[in-house]
Amino acid sequence: MTTDGNDKGLFSKKNIVFGALGAVLLLIVGTAGWWASTLIGTTTVHATFSSAVGIYEGSNVRVLGVDVGKVTKVTPNGETVDVDMRVNRGVKLPENVGAVQIIPSIVADRYIQLTPAFSGGPEAGSEINLGTDRTNVPVEIDSIYRNLQKLSVSLGPDGANKNGAVTDFVSTFAKNLDGNGSKLGDAITNLSKAATTLSDGRGDLSTTIKNLNVFVGALRENDSQVRQFNTQMASFNTFMAGERNQLGKALDTLSYALGDVATFISDNNDKLGDAIRDLQPTGQALLDNKKHLLEIFTVLPVTISNLINAYDAESGTVAMRLNLTDLQNPLAAQCRFLDLKNLMPGNPLAIDFSKKMAPLIDGCKSLTKQIGEGVLEPMLPILPFGIMSAKKQQQNPAPGTSKGNPDPRLPGGN
Repeated sequence: MTTDGNDKGLFSKKNIVFGALGAVLLLIVGTAGWWASTLIGTTTVHATFSSAVGIYEGSNVRVLGVDVGKVTKVTPNGETVDVDMRVNRGVKLPENVGAVQIIPSIVADRYIQLTPAFSGGPEAGSEINLGTDRTNVPVEIDSIYRNLQKLSVSLGPDGANKNGAVTDFVSTFAKNLDGNGSKLGDAITNLSKAATTLSDGRGDLSTTIKNLNVFVGALRENDSQVRQFNTQMASFNTFMAGERNQLGKALDTLSYALGDVATFISDNNDKLGDAIRDLQPTGQALLDNKKHLLEIFTVLPVTISNLINAYDAESGTVAMRLNLTDLQNPLAAQCRFLDLKNLMPGNPLAIDFSKKMAPLIDGCKSLTKQIGEGVLEPMLPILPFGIMSAKKQQQNPAPGTSKGNPDPRLPGGN
């Protein structure tokens, strides 16, 4: 029994040891697997800066202000500093990526910004090397103080102001500005307005420059014609210079003539006004009869040509026939005589009479139209003078339209 107890105790101790060893081994394997998984797919960036103040191992690496990695190593290298960074898996960087040191505030830690952010196009590889031409560092406050100190020394009594030049300049500048503050402010304000106007009109300005470019190009393409024009203008100017005495006399004479014309117009102003007002009815008549005038001027050349062709020189006669259409319908002609505005165009009394007699004139025209048609509709009686006639009977057939009763013995009599 004692031996069995010892064996069981020994066996339980071995199990504990083996379990502990297995747990440690699993922890080591898990840690190694996690470490390996974090390294797979990451991007390594090796950047060279001119300085790396405030950048340490573990400093943040950002893109657009978002943490995407860490600084893994900072190595001084003479006048430059090598900074190794590791960017997390899944973060894409453009082929032209660069690195910039950012100071969020005076007391905050610095970080490295990778810029620009990836927005498409060629993608950088997993190993990126950035030289000083693709990295930038901020201006240090100590450098600003040093430059200000250098400036003060350069302008001090041991520098440019050794002989009082700076003092004289400041004094003269102060005297010139004394009392001109408002003017200087107005000048700056007007300059700002001018800049705003130029900015607002930049489209028109660009168009003007383009058009000017086109104009200059046209002049260049037509250089020979432009030179010829300049030569001709030079000859003209030479001629005018030689004739300046005659030109002066002509202008003097013209000035006297214009004075006489002005005096004549001034003396006869009322008469000229009356004459122009008297021309108003004539102009109105021409306007009212512009269609008839257009027809007359269109037909008149043909009429004259026909008259010339109608003259028979051998017999001394004119082969023509005069047709007066108004004689074929006298009643219609009498109705037109009632319309005085056509007989006396432009006369106010005639126009007023025609307006008052419009119903009678329209009725007369309608009646003469019915009589002139000379026909009746079927089943309607024939009234005197062809009143209410239509297409049934023709009162006055035109010559040559009625066949008559030819002799059947003549050719074509049937």
